[in-house]
Amino acid sequence: MKISVSFSGGRTSAYMGWWLKHHTDHDLKFIFMNTGCEHEKTLEFLNECDTRWGLNLIWVEAVVNHAGRGYGFGTRHRTVNFETAARVGEPFEDSIKKYGIPNAGAPNCSMHLKEEPLKSYMRENHMGDWVNAVGIRSDEVDRINPNHKQHGLVYPLIDMHPTTENDIMHWWSRQDFDLQLKQFQGNCSWCWKKSFRKLTAIAQTEPELFEFPARMEAKYPHKGQTKEMAARTFFRANKTTQEVLAMAKDNIPFNPSPVTQPDMFWDETGGCSESCEVFSE
Repeated sequence: MKISVSFSGGRTSAYMGWWLKHHTDHDLKFIFMNTGCEHEKTLEFLNECDTRWGLNLIWVEAVVNHAGRGYGFGTRHRTVNFETAARVGEPFEDSIKKYGIPNAGAPNCSMHLKEEPLKSYMRENHMGDWVNAVGIRSDEVDRINPNHKQHGLVYPLIDMHPTTENDIMHWWSRQDFDLQLKQFQGNCSWCWKKSFRKLTAIAQTEPELFEFPARMEAKYPHKGQTKEMAARTFFRANKTTQEVLAMAKDNIPFNPSPVTQPDMFWDETGGCSESCEVFSE
């Protein structure tokens, strides 16, 4: 089987990549789609996995065609590496310039920043007969794309090697390196899908990470809609980045212990765990 392995930069996708590399004889290509808003520690983790395991990881970024919409005007790609990868949101802003700010009502960032550049890379490299491996575990089958066969998706940690979160965390506990992010952080440094409890914890510890969404809300408030409509914001309940930063001043620090009675305002998420997987929306 020819498998394009979606390497998101989280522990799950990294484990999936390691298992496929060391326990199968499939023809593999490991591909990471960089949005420019991944945490620096994610990029370092990706680079270390690549170096230690000999993955020959391919780093891909979106290149948006601003000439128009529809067939022939889709997003293309460029290949970069650890040293040249965007780190201040350049591909993300390029997408916002055309499609507007993504949020719960317009959840298009994974499509434009991950799925489309991946498809572009595969077209350019004549990979029409390859399938895409996605890092979704056996304890989160509800995240499987209902059209996965149509999209050519496979789930190795469900079908080939059933694996749970506990299995993966146990495996990483026995390794001599790991992803150096706390539970509330995640790979996309300020992802709008995160709960307000996690977002405010990030704002308390690394407020500089919110510079990008604040700048986008200031520059592109009406992109994709008329000026008569309310300015588009990233976060749930139409909260602006500045409001999230203000909330952080009053919120208690994030508690990594399980929340026995989640608060519907503070703990609701948009499906973000440790990373956004390609084709998971």
